[in-house]
Amino acid sequence: MYEKILYPIKFEEFSMDILKCMLNFKKVGTKEIILIHVVDVSKLPMEKYAGYDLDFVKTLTEIADKKMEKALKLISEAGLSSKKFISTGVPYREILKVAEQESVSLIISGRQRKSLLGEIFIGSNTDKIIRYGRFPVYVPKYPACFGDDFSACERYCENPFKKILYPTDWSDCAESAIKYILRLKNSVEEIVIAHIMDEKSMKLQPLEKFREFERINMEKLESLKLKLEQEGFKVKTHLSVGKPSAEIINLAKQEDITCIAMGVHGKGFIEGILWGSVSRNVVEYSDSPVLVTKGGVC
Repeated sequence: MYEKILYPIKFEEFSMDILKCMLNFKKVGTKEIILIHVVDVSKLPMEKYAGYDLDFVKTLTEIADKKMEKALKLISEAGLSSKKFISTGVPYREILKVAEQESVSLIISGRQRKSLLGEIFIGSNTDKIIRYGRFPVYVPKYPACFGDDFSACERYCENPFKKILYPTDWSDCAESAIKYILRLKNSVEEIVIAHIMDEKSMKLQPLEKFREFERINMEKLESLKLKLEQEGFKVKTHLSVGKPSAEIINLAKQEDITCIAMGVHGKGFIEGILWGSVSRNVVEYSDSPVLVTKGGVC
């Protein structure tokens, strides 16, 4: 399924650990891993870049090239093909340019460690890759809970799609994730389908209306469950009321989910429109890896 993966590598604390996890994607059909390192122009001293200090940029490129050797060797030893790109520019633009050029089937863009106050996800490279790109993006979490539970990390790495949580709001965007799940059939042991009824909206409804929504959503869950079971999947359903992103994150913990698969909004008519607060918050705060897919304008 994911024959050709693009991995933007920064050579940070967990970069090589994430790459080792990625080698397990061989189980879902990966044949080639493309590495890209972008020398970020925004982080270069102005006098070095604007002053056209080509020697300085060349030095950074040579350092990155040297660091690439270990990563490429790791990929080769796993029996996978590899390719490397090193460029200077705006990271997300360079990453998406190579993704288009190489016709990749997946981008793996990591969220690695948070500060005590958390990281601001909006404006990050991963945010922009998802927002402006058309490719599915897998967001690994290493270590599993941004802590020291390396045994949990190994569980996630061994079979990345062993147990999938599929949250849906019944939109076309959410539906886009199903086709990816179906193609992972030989790797998935169980799917948990979840619908979270937004508590803010539900509080405004009279009891009889709330019960009607509850009944309709349960029927939809059971219908989707039957469809997936007919495809050969083991399926569990979950219906609850709450704050959607928080409920999804908590459910992933309770069910020991190895991947959350979510469909998100495309860009629409407004360039770079935000791709949905629920999915964005799940990517930001979930301890489980997240697979983000796009189904066009939603």
